[in-house]
Amino acid sequence: MITRALILAAGRGVRIGEPGVPNCLARVGHASLLRRTLQVLGQAGVRQIAITVGWRGDLIRRAVAAEAERGLLDALGLEVSFFENPGWDGPNGESVRVAREFVERERCLLVMADQIAAPALVEELSRASASGDESILCIDRDLARVFDLDDATKVATRPVAPGQLPSPAPPLARVRAIGKQLADADADAVSVGLFVMAPSLLAELDRLAEPSLTEGVQAAADAGQVLAHDIGTQLWQDVDSPQMRLHAEWLLRVYGDQLAVPGAVAAQVAPSPADDTMALVDRLLTLKDEPGHVLLNPGPVMTSARVKASLVHHDVCHRDADYSGVVRRLQDKLRPVFGASPAHEILLLTGSGTAAMEMAITSSLPPGGRLLVVSNGAFGERLAEIAALHAIPHTVLRTPWGQLPNPIDVGQALDAHPDVAAVAMIHHETSVGLLNPVGAVGQLCRQRDVLLIVDAVSALGAEDVDVVRDGVGIGFSSSNKCLHAISGVSFLCVAPHVWERIEGIAPRVYYLDALRYRRYQHELLQTPFTPAVSTFFALETALDELAEQGGVPARREVYRKRNLRIRRVLTDLGFESFTNTGRESLTISTLRLPEGLAFRHLYDRLKERGFVVYGCKGDLAERHMQVANMGELSDATVDAFLAATTEVVLAALENRESPSGTRSGTPRTSPRAESIR
Repeated sequence: MITRALILAAGRGVRIGEPGVPNCLARVGHASLLRRTLQVLGQAGVRQIAITVGWRGDLIRRAVAAEAERGLLDALGLEVSFFENPGWDGPNGESVRVAREFVERERCLLVMADQIAAPALVEELSRASASGDESILCIDRDLARVFDLDDATKVATRPVAPGQLPSPAPPLARVRAIGKQLADADADAVSVGLFVMAPSLLAELDRLAEPSLTEGVQAAADAGQVLAHDIGTQLWQDVDSPQMRLHAEWLLRVYGDQLAVPGAVAAQVAPSPADDTMALVDRLLTLKDEPGHVLLNPGPVMTSARVKASLVHHDVCHRDADYSGVVRRLQDKLRPVFGASPAHEILLLTGSGTAAMEMAITSSLPPGGRLLVVSNGAFGERLAEIAALHAIPHTVLRTPWGQLPNPIDVGQALDAHPDVAAVAMIHHETSVGLLNPVGAVGQLCRQRDVLLIVDAVSALGAEDVDVVRDGVGIGFSSSNKCLHAISGVSFLCVAPHVWERIEGIAPRVYYLDALRYRRYQHELLQTPFTPAVSTFFALETALDELAEQGGVPARREVYRKRNLRIRRVLTDLGFESFTNTGRESLTISTLRLPEGLAFRHLYDRLKERGFVVYGCKGDLAERHMQVANMGELSDATVDAFLAATTEVVLAALENRESPSGTRSGTPRTSPRAESIR
């Protein structure tokens, strides 16, 4: 077993923490990188640790002394020594050579100070034999999860014959080639920068005039003395740039200090069936060929593991009492989200929000009755398109995109058209990110006994929706936005007095006949046509999560803080809010791009980094974008998105990249502090 480790902490690198402080002393999660490394090594059975220092080595020595005073070293049984590298701004292999007396006797762990890694991985490496001439380099073959693949050190491997593998088993291959400039076509992995170092590697470094650690590993590989150990599902992250620090924070928040992927290792306690299901979901997602992305578009949104897991269930007949229970529970759980009374009825249907929109319009307009459409965006126009398709008389009160409808204009339109039977409008006009004056229009409708139909698709679950207070006769929404559920379910909330109107109207459509849905729900607690059963289960789980998290007010507050942070950072980068009315939504930001930055370029670069933003509609498409902050998003994920956007925008505006995405100058590189990658 290996009981010795060398930590390389001499270089300066790109600052990730306070000015003048070595990166290994930066706090990531609840501890500094150095403290975390000492703890992980000690828990893996390492007892002797050497640290190579250089730039501001005095601070590192002081930090270790402070940890000793607090009892950390004694608790872990650690003995720590230091080696000084006066050439700390040169090739990082020198940081190994100055510790010659520590590494030349037997194999030891070699650890970068600016890194986090799963403790189980370090413990796995420590079980290797302390004797031997072969170094063991940890590699990651899952290139899709590498934070910055362009900047990573690539590795090419070749198979090892069976029976030729030393401990720890099973290293899967030998290193054939290594380097940042290694062609992607040749590489099958990246270096994790964590390995068992044999004295033979020191001998190769001694042969180099400029002892780069990467070149030393290549020379040792040429001699057949470097094995590649595939880390599998174990997690790790370099922490040598501000963006990587944010990603490391995210990893620790999501996976905890153990950086343990659910289901990747045997649990210490017996898991529940629900735990097993969520672990299976995580494994299945990991095995998908297509990469996962963080969705910052206005629906569908990121969903929790629990919501995803709810899609896995025993097969259920939609004509069985078990399914009727789901329908009843969904009705009960949706009423308070709408601000509805117990007398309001919830109609559930399989289809997107547009299906609910069409049901609301076609089921509630009597023959000859006029629909007044209040439109200030793309979805207001959709209301008018549906009315036109069904030959329903309608008048469109248009307000320019980016402006709020004036209730006075609505009142004047109602007075000018006494045949108006219903007014239809959007609560949150998603295409521009504005909250329309539903309450004021509802008061006008009440005074004239006119039905108010409100699209709450992008509002329900986060914005202030109250159908009773605002006089909404029919409100409708869908599952896949602020409710954090799966696409495919929409629903209407119908006030009790509206049914008398609907009952006198002959059906215009077959599938979307509201009376048919009401009858089935009254008689059977079922839907008239085969529903998307699994998405109904997912919606119920999402509603349960909403209630457990404090309901709509709590989610609104989360969205408010998230939205404010996004707007502040992007404004500092030169983005401008499309509107400044004071009625901007808390769920989406509509922003004008800085001059010289094309949306397509920004979209492509961000997607490469794992984030999906949204293009605007209509006249806004060319120079604007939307960033939605709805869905299951952590603070660390939002921070990582903002860091990625900052990187892309600065690169584009400083002409490091052309609008087409091709390099227009010397590629930007980040100085590395003692890194093999």
